[in-house]
Amino acid sequence: MALQLVSLTLAFDDARFFGATIFTDANDPDGPWATVLIDHANEDPWFRLTTTDPTGSDVSVVAMAETDRLMRFVLTEQPERIGRTRPTPLTS
Repeated sequence: MALQLVSLTLAFDDARFFGATIFTDANDPDGPWATVLIDHANEDPWFRLTTTDPTGSDVSVVAMAETDRLMRFVLTEQPERIGRTRPTPLTS
């Protein structure tokens, strides 16, 4: 299954970030959309994901995995986009 990202929305304040992703099946763009809610967490990986699909459809399962991948990328490569700073490298 190939997903198409419809929307990735993130917002933040001084302490937390939150948002949502919306995906559709690239082969069935008019079919049901999968929405995944993103919330800040105080432990690694620093976010929690929740699907809004109570049936756990294939699109929702894949959307959860893709949102996890996107959030790990954002937190690793572009943390300033959600009000975070890059980790400082350890010095020897």
